[in-house]
Amino acid sequence: MKKALQLGLFLAIVSAIAGGALSYVNGITSPIIEENNLAIEKATLLEMYPEANEDDFELVEGVSSKTIQKVYKYNDFYIFNMKVSGYKDGTTYLVSIDSQTEVIDKYQALSNGDTKGLGSQVMDEPFKESLEGKSASGELDTISGATVSSTPVIEGIHEADQVLKDMK
Repeated sequence: MKKALQLGLFLAIVSAIAGGALSYVNGITSPIIEENNLAIEKATLLEMYPEANEDDFELVEGVSSKTIQKVYKYNDFYIFNMKVSGYKDGTTYLVSIDSQTEVIDKYQALSNGDTKGLGSQVMDEPFKESLEGKSASGELDTISGATVSSTPVIEGIHEADQVLKDMK
């Protein structure tokens, strides 16, 4: 009985030390990760609109959603930073919608943690081309064989369009 108590106490102490160490490391790395993600997002915005500069993208406050992370306004476009679930880790992407016509102007995937080859096709040029120029509220094509990854992207675009309508 005494041996079990000693082992239990030892395990509790080791767990507390490990938990504290993980918390400390998370506190150090979390701001760095956030800063890197913001840099990638800004670089992608400038890639989408090369004629712009960083100050041209105005952050829109007050938009809350399960999938919408941020919203930027640039000229007549609203650019939604979306994070949707998928087969595994889901997809993070930017979609730009013209506020006048509600047409998808640009789509750019930032990251995808789904199955390589199938689910990761949401990052490829053919999928991007299938979205751009189409109505954000209309029927958009999913990827055959990767519907678990591409359907949430389409649903996210429809949600962004509805939020855009509500903001008008």
